[in-house]
Amino acid sequence: MRRYIYSKELNNPDTLDFDVLIVGSGLAGLYAALHIDPTKSVALVTKVNIESSNSFLAQGGIAAVIDPSDNFESHVEDTLKAGAGMCDPTAVDVLVKEGPENIKELVEMNVPFDTNPEGELMITREGGHSCRRIVHCGGDATGRETTKTLGQIAMNRENVTTLFETYMIDIVTQNGKAVGGIFRDTKNNRDFIIRSSNIIISTGGIGAIYNHTTNPCDAIGDGIAAAMRAGAEVVNMEMVQFHPTTLIPHSNSDRLFLISEAVRGEGGILKNHEKKAFMQGKHELADLAPRDIVTRAILAELKRSGKSHVFLDVSSMTKEFFSKRFPTIYNECTEFGINLPDDMIPVRPAQHYLMGGIRTNLWGMTNIEGLYACGECAWTGIHGANRLASNSMLECLVFSRRAARHINEKTLPEVSFKLPETKISADERLTSKYISGTKGKIRDIMTEYAGPIRTEKGLAEAAGKIYRIYKKLQDTPLVENEEYELYNMTQNAYKIVTDALSRKESIGAHYIVHEDEK
Repeated sequence: MRRYIYSKELNNPDTLDFDVLIVGSGLAGLYAALHIDPTKSVALVTKVNIESSNSFLAQGGIAAVIDPSDNFESHVEDTLKAGAGMCDPTAVDVLVKEGPENIKELVEMNVPFDTNPEGELMITREGGHSCRRIVHCGGDATGRETTKTLGQIAMNRENVTTLFETYMIDIVTQNGKAVGGIFRDTKNNRDFIIRSSNIIISTGGIGAIYNHTTNPCDAIGDGIAAAMRAGAEVVNMEMVQFHPTTLIPHSNSDRLFLISEAVRGEGGILKNHEKKAFMQGKHELADLAPRDIVTRAILAELKRSGKSHVFLDVSSMTKEFFSKRFPTIYNECTEFGINLPDDMIPVRPAQHYLMGGIRTNLWGMTNIEGLYACGECAWTGIHGANRLASNSMLECLVFSRRAARHINEKTLPEVSFKLPETKISADERLTSKYISGTKGKIRDIMTEYAGPIRTEKGLAEAAGKIYRIYKKLQDTPLVENEEYELYNMTQNAYKIVTDALSRKESIGAHYIVHEDEK
């Protein structure tokens, strides 16, 4: 692994100084920015814009103990059960107990949560939850409404400078401490430095290294890769969650449309082409079983039938109810000629979420002084081997606020910054054809060998193929964003398959079939 992928000479680059540097403008990055003390200067850097994030696309909602019939113990138990024994119980306890106060903060920030006629928060249920505890906005537009609201507030904060279309290439460290980063102003094709002794990585997941994903097309794990090169501990990358129900595309879309788990929470039933429900007997929660179980059940049904998809039957709901409760899904299906609730929705699994990532403690701190991580790119210990539905947005809130509070209590040191040695002497450059073809090859490899069902032989083959790409990139000059992205894709893909090879037994989202079990 290269320490720095930046390959140009850094001679007197433009340099910006901030007390806090936040990379990523999804829910975690925005919420962290809004909790940094207003006396501290904040750079909020985003690769594209606020709309291009997993948070913005989130449909389901945010899990929190709000209903009087619910309790902390139940939410903790459901989370630990879904995590298949790999959760950190202390972190889960923090998540659950601090959940309600963070929802209250969002209400005070005027996030438009759905309410009943009495003005109380509407609460629904999703897979893996033993009761209703999910709050939502716009029916099925929780991520969009939350990030839009927080984004507007952040951009009006005097201490927050938002840098759009800005790509983080590398994290710079000195004497074991984070001191800043190397960035590319994509719009103006200009490289520059940001110096800061407090860096929060909140760059989301890795879905775009698979062929089929609900993630944005640029979600390749840039922040995870950069943190790994800087020496941050990155763990459990084999824990990749596949959502069981994505709409069968009618075109070659880069991103698949998610059919929220909340649809099954409101009575949706999975059925095969014979119109028979097939989740009964597969799990005590049937259609509301944890995502890995539902995903494997669907794949087994597809293998049995030879079909490309199954169906989600929503006929138990009225048209009026469905269109109001799930307006985004209703409109998307209508656009594709699916007449709800009379027609069934054609669905199949796709990559959705990464449970592994940059290891942090309860305050979002990594093993590198001054470097924090929160949101999907972080491993807080919350999700274990399988994320419980709607815990992800709650994790963003709880641990980004904790990271901000930890930074607020620190005395900010002077940043001693020495430019890294980055230049690679080799002359060979990658062609656009090679870059495009290799990205496609990595997605094919990951889709075939590192999906919901894996074999040791397949993972070993994947590791070998990806390593050959990785080896070629070690001594190749990288100077354009697409080259940096290729390296990051390769680095993360290799970490996923090697972590998967190291875990010999099936657990949660990591389901491995051995030769004697076939």
